[in-house]
Amino acid sequence: MKLASELKSRFGVLLIATVLFLAGSTCHPLNAADDSFDEVIPFRIESPFAWNRTDRYVPPDFKAFFPDDIEAGKELDLMLEGKLKVTSIDARLALIRRGLRHCSKYRTTLLGQVGNQYIWNREQQDPRAIELMYQASASDDGDIAHYALYHGPTVVKRRSANLVRMLMEQYPMLSAQMQQRIAWGMQTYGDKEQTRKLLLGLLDDFKKLDDSTVGAALETYQAVFKTEPPELNRFDEAGLWVVGFHRDDLSATHPRAAEILREMVEKILRTREASLLGFVTRVDQGHETAVALVKGYRQRALLVERLSKLTHVKIDFNQLFSARVLQELRLQEFARFLPEDAPASRLPAYTRPPVDKSYAYQAEDYVAPDFQSYFADDASAGKKLDQLYDNREKLTLTDRELLEAFRFGLRHSSYQPNIMLGWLSGALGWPRDPRLTEIFFQALDPKGPEEVRKAALYYGFGLGTAKTRNILRAIFGVYMAPPFDDTTNRNMRTRILWSVRDHADDKYFLSTLFAEALRDHEKLSDIALQQADSAYKQLTGSDPPNGEEYSARGVYILMFGDESASTIPASKQYVSKRLGDSPHILAKKHMVEKEEVSVIVLVKGTAGLNWLIKNLQTKPELPIYFAGLLTPELIGKAEHLQEFKKFLPEEPAQEK
Repeated sequence: MKLASELKSRFGVLLIATVLFLAGSTCHPLNAADDSFDEVIPFRIESPFAWNRTDRYVPPDFKAFFPDDIEAGKELDLMLEGKLKVTSIDARLALIRRGLRHCSKYRTTLLGQVGNQYIWNREQQDPRAIELMYQASASDDGDIAHYALYHGPTVVKRRSANLVRMLMEQYPMLSAQMQQRIAWGMQTYGDKEQTRKLLLGLLDDFKKLDDSTVGAALETYQAVFKTEPPELNRFDEAGLWVVGFHRDDLSATHPRAAEILREMVEKILRTREASLLGFVTRVDQGHETAVALVKGYRQRALLVERLSKLTHVKIDFNQLFSARVLQELRLQEFARFLPEDAPASRLPAYTRPPVDKSYAYQAEDYVAPDFQSYFADDASAGKKLDQLYDNREKLTLTDRELLEAFRFGLRHSSYQPNIMLGWLSGALGWPRDPRLTEIFFQALDPKGPEEVRKAALYYGFGLGTAKTRNILRAIFGVYMAPPFDDTTNRNMRTRILWSVRDHADDKYFLSTLFAEALRDHEKLSDIALQQADSAYKQLTGSDPPNGEEYSARGVYILMFGDESASTIPASKQYVSKRLGDSPHILAKKHMVEKEEVSVIVLVKGTAGLNWLIKNLQTKPELPIYFAGLLTPELIGKAEHLQEFKKFLPEEPAQEK
């Protein structure tokens, strides 16, 4: 008989349980007492540590630090399952060191736990844990390296010369997010003046460093201290940089678009022609977009400064060139400028999109996505697409060929849509091909598979992506389409609203679609009505204009605690007196669990819900545990709500 806890923790229990499971045993926390310094522990992490030694630089070495020990991996699994007790911190960190390479239980979460318990936001940061994370950051496994850096070296307070150099050496290969985290960590944790000295000390030895490391140090110094380092002319020739820009008054259809953009770059660098190592153009959102590869920090700064002052010019990106940047931007033309040992690009070769092709997402009149018509019903094409995915590290296709294979094969692929659409999104990088956008758009069809439209939404139309009116209409259709169960669709609908958060025009247009649906609220079921009402309020920060017209629709359930009573009779008396004989109330239920009295009240519509919340928030205020629409899903999850089935609509209204 746990109705109270079922509702109180409806969304919380599963999350908490998952976190505890992923983090390991709740019976044996990672931060156990360190009382075994005299114990003989194999592979104990001891000084001198590579990350803070002062006699020489020791870069991280994952394979040398973490032994290839299969049995230790099994022991680490047992510890995480709570089946092996390891009492001291020394022994635990040593077991993580020995077993990490062959641990099968959430290695990334384990590293996050190490960072959270011993490093991040800790008054005394454990140098042994820092060493473990320092070494793990060099893993060939991208997830392990990411989590180790994120929870370890980026948030160390007492930085060392070795740690700063390691961060700068890894910087060119890191994502933009991780590069920003390095700068954020230096701004947030530790003595900034000490960090300044360490970065300047590294730059003083710039002749011993490769260009990429010097460029990383220059970028990081500027990001942390909002100024350039002294004696900047030392670095005039340091680094390779990619600068992307376009003119908003220059369409990709202009016959001389690429030539005009190149002339602009050459004019700025006219006395430094040798610094322009490469120049290409791409079509991005209808604009001819230039990408210049420039040698030297000074030339890059000059180019960006001059371009920024020109009317109609927008800088699209400005970053240190690396193998990662080449991959993300698909700049295979510049591959010859990478170091010989740099990883080769495995992304499809760029091809210009056709200029005369029309797409539904760009049409003047709304053309709804149509999954069945757009994606071919071809089993053999599905097998071919799976083969391409299986051999994705050896692709020799152009983006045009891959897009065609995807359109023909998606319906019969044996892989989950989330995997395939995620792969396609990452494989094509920048710029966003209109053919790719069309695939994502057609995949939004509410009549198509639910998992397809969820993946298309996630990978195709997140925050920062350009959205036409037709795209906004399509994601509105996804928002308003069943199923409405919270477990699978809460995040999807949240993501739709989040995707327009920073775009006022998109927010306004999307809100008008919800307002239009609410004007015809008779065509909506109670749950669809509630979804539209909630979306409008989140987008606009105000109530819908016709909210009163449907304020009595739907049955809402609210659960609160009655701290004034310890028995059900006493609670009934108090609640009856407090709420009175209101016409909003449909039913009440009182129960006791763990000597606490809780009350469930069913009310009519949002009008009743708002009235009840206001009543409970007046003094003496009563704690509200849960409030929401009464749905079959909710009744199915809490066994003692079965008596409220009679308040559900007998037949759901037809969806719009």
